[in-house]
Amino acid sequence: MTTSRTAATGSGSRWDAVLVVCLGVVLMSLDMTIVAVALPAIGAELHAPPAVAQWLLLGYSLPIVALSLPAGRWVDRAGPLPAFRLAVGGFGVASALVALAPGIGTLIAARVLQGCAGALIGVVALPLVNDAVRPEHRARAMSIVLTLIPLAGVAGPALGGLLTDTVGWRAVFLVNLPVVAVALALSGRAIPAARPGRAGLPRPDRAAVLDTVLLGAGVTALVLAVGLPAGGPLLAVALLAVAAVATLAWARRPDARPVLGLLRMRRIAPSLVALLATTAGVGAVNLLVPYALVGASASTTGLVLLVLSAAMAATSPPAGVLADRVGAEPVVLAGTVAVLAGAAWLLAAPVSPLGLVGPLLLIGVGNGLIAGPNSALVLGATPPAMVGAGSGLMALGRNLGFTLGPALAALTLGSGATAVPVVLATIGVVAAVAVPRRRRQ
Repeated sequence: MTTSRTAATGSGSRWDAVLVVCLGVVLMSLDMTIVAVALPAIGAELHAPPAVAQWLLLGYSLPIVALSLPAGRWVDRAGPLPAFRLAVGGFGVASALVALAPGIGTLIAARVLQGCAGALIGVVALPLVNDAVRPEHRARAMSIVLTLIPLAGVAGPALGGLLTDTVGWRAVFLVNLPVVAVALALSGRAIPAARPGRAGLPRPDRAAVLDTVLLGAGVTALVLAVGLPAGGPLLAVALLAVAAVATLAWARRPDARPVLGLLRMRRIAPSLVALLATTAGVGAVNLLVPYALVGASASTTGLVLLVLSAAMAATSPPAGVLADRVGAEPVVLAGTVAVLAGAAWLLAAPVSPLGLVGPLLLIGVGNGLIAGPNSALVLGATPPAMVGAGSGLMALGRNLGFTLGPALAALTLGSGATAVPVVLATIGVVAAVAVPRRRRQ
């Protein structure tokens, strides 16, 4: 029996392990957005202009994107418990360093370290869930975990603002430490120390380090090319060239062949395309809706956007239960149809707070139907020895989508209010084309 199917035999699904994983995912997701509202206070105290302070966001998000796949390859060789403790413990140490940083340079460096730990948390989460629960429970378990990512992202600015106003900006990072302590305390009982062929913390060899450098450089250059429009077209072209060269150099290496083999699998590649497309759509709408609702109050715009996240959160757990009972493909396909229908509705909807609520509700439901079942499809098709790599590919697609979606959507702002439906319709079509291909295996 393969490693991925022995996790829960004999004792049933380990939902305590899922709970511990959820704590780690909340940490990683919350810190993507919680710091945003604290940037003015940080800049004022540490004498950092906005152009420098923005690297507190980039310093965290870039490692999460760049290290997703290398971290996944490493997780395939590491013991489950040591890997989780390294990720969460490292996140706690980095959070303390950020909170105690005396200057902006130290603060940015600590945020980079925090992002590295966050990348490992994001990659180790789904393999742990995959091992902890029985096959017939995996879609619902993954749906629960993945629901926390957008929810924590939405809660981040509100919590960050409250802490900054009442205690000070350093509390934004110190609040992580109790969660880290609880996760580490519970992990020993919930997560096994080792699995067959996976024990301890393997030391990366020279080949792994080179792969990490090449992939990291390629992904980082791609994100910066679309995320720094102020740099001008020449800089963007140069960064895209760096991304292409670094990625091609990695693809020619022998260690890349197993990952490229996963990408050629017909059950995996379409799922990753759908994941990238739908997460980019969520990122795009979060940027474009406030511009479409110019004239409405900030609180009204926030409530409209909350509809999307709330619909995802409400739909995702039941979608996982349904996928475990009837199969993941029809649930993912239904979600894709819902996203496409929501985008089509936006084409005809009036650009007003009430006019956008219905379409965004439908798009949120569609994303909720897709998230967990789609992840279960990918890991179900991934060879047991490469579950970490499969999780890394999903983390890369998800993080690229959330990063590139807003950047690409910003390019459409010149087209006016139709930017929102055009972006979402394109995303829905891509996902709709990708998902049904699984059924032709």
